[in-house]
Amino acid sequence: MNPILRNLAGLALVSVLAACGTQPQTQDSLTQADAQALSEAAQGDLQLTGALLGDASTGALSTQSGVDSLDSHAQNWGLPRRINLILRAVGVLYLPPSGSGNCTLSTTPSPPADADDDGVPADATTTYDCSYTSPSGTSYSLNGSIRLQDTNDNQPYSGYSVTFNSFRSRVSSSNLSVERTLNGSYSMDKQDATLFKISKNYTHNVTKTALNNTYTGSLVFNVSKTYAPDNDGDSNPWNAGTITVDKANPGSATWSRNSITRNLIWYTDPTLHWNRSACQNPLGRLMNFDSGAKEYVYTNPASEKSTLRIEFSACGQFTVTLNGQTVQ
Repeated sequence: MNPILRNLAGLALVSVLAACGTQPQTQDSLTQADAQALSEAAQGDLQLTGALLGDASTGALSTQSGVDSLDSHAQNWGLPRRINLILRAVGVLYLPPSGSGNCTLSTTPSPPADADDDGVPADATTTYDCSYTSPSGTSYSLNGSIRLQDTNDNQPYSGYSVTFNSFRSRVSSSNLSVERTLNGSYSMDKQDATLFKISKNYTHNVTKTALNNTYTGSLVFNVSKTYAPDNDGDSNPWNAGTITVDKANPGSATWSRNSITRNLIWYTDPTLHWNRSACQNPLGRLMNFDSGAKEYVYTNPASEKSTLRIEFSACGQFTVTLNGQTVQ
């Protein structure tokens, strides 16, 4: 089974079983099943943050090509290197060879300009219309488009933006499928020598089917946060640093699960520490955080709070709790 699907299998089953019962249309607090689903969506956002900061150098992707064929095939399709990390973040670990039937991948302009060779073109859009199966038996489909824009194509690490236009990925194996649809954008912009600003304003829709049952949910992100490199003199400031969403100025998230919608706030407490130079997770998991936590807080009409906490204790290792109790 696809490794990312395997990690999601337990969650999907819990979500589906919860959906099978009689669910009220409004709930005063988050349930364990809610917490499982919200946790998975929050982890999806962490994966995209990993794609934002991940190593898109030619050397790094060549090393990853020894694990799977995504990067070598993406290069043959003419995709910008940063796209490879975004595909990994949504669970795509395989692309068919260039020219394969039932698959059309295109980049406009082609070839895209990338004067600073940072893996982000000056301005290019990749378009997807694919349905294919990997040699391992995992089925994939890709549709929609992703636009990449470099803030300054003559200066590496100046920042860039990613815009999703009905970008949909579907990964299925055995009795489980996960479909994600992304719309909106996120960006990273250099503020000065010691600080970057990360802005997110996008919607992440998820549909999961397991054992012929289907679960749907969506999370709308709207947040600005900072990234501060550990070492100002590092030739690559994205190797390691802290990510902060101030509790006094939290991000907002509108979260829907099945027919229930809740408005949440979220922040880091303490700040997340990104450490890709020391943490290298297999198969592009991109969860290269080694400390810190994110908290998502829902306040019901009676002003009672439910707090979901994702806390990292070591490279890519984290625990999830709901109001201090472990989420199973």
